Amino acid sequence: MKYFAVIALTIILAACASTGTDFKKMTPDKLAYGTSTSVDVVQAQGTPGTTGSKTKNGVVFDFVSYVFADAGGKPDTENVTPARAQSFYFKDDVLVGSEFTSSWESDSTKYDHSKIDMIKKGSTTVGDVIGLIGQPSGEYIYPLVAKEGERAMVYTYSQTIVSGLDIIAKSKELIVSYDPATNVVTDVEFNQIGYE
Repeated sequence: MKYFAVIALTIILAACASTGTDFKKMTPDKLAYGTSTSVDVVQAQGTPGTTGSKTKNGVVFDFVSYVFADAGGKPDTENVTPARAQSFYFKDDVLVGSEFTSSWESDSTKYDHSKIDMIKKGSTTVGDVIGLIGQPSGEYIYPLVAKEGERAMVYTYSQTIVSGLDIIAKSKELIVSYDPATNVVTDVEFNQIGYE
């Protein structure tokens, strides 16, 4: 939940105007989980907008985040300030996870969370999840996932609506852990802010 808050807060803060430096999502083929370092990410993406550390499962992880928002851009939903953010998580300076969220029309990560109940631990496969929810926008490996040897597909989506002095923020994150040997789901975690 604390990681979810990092990316959600970044989007909320950025959504009030044009902020940050535009960037393109760092794609999975350029990421080597368990091998890449923070230097590799910064060399590829440039200076991050935010850095810090967070604790999950009693383990401290460092992160770097990139964010870009432009109130004049083209959002995926009317009245939303388009913003994108990508965060990278490291343990002992080794990449163990990343997540990407966007409310820009061009690279939106919006997904239908009403289908989450169809994902069943012990029987649903990775292919089934992708068929239901779409391609993930991030990935975690151990120790960001609880069990050694497992991986997780990560889906994140955030949007901010600015109406006068009111700021309405909505964020949701789906983490689907699986055993790479069988590609069968072992755990499902869903967090949301602002959705019913």
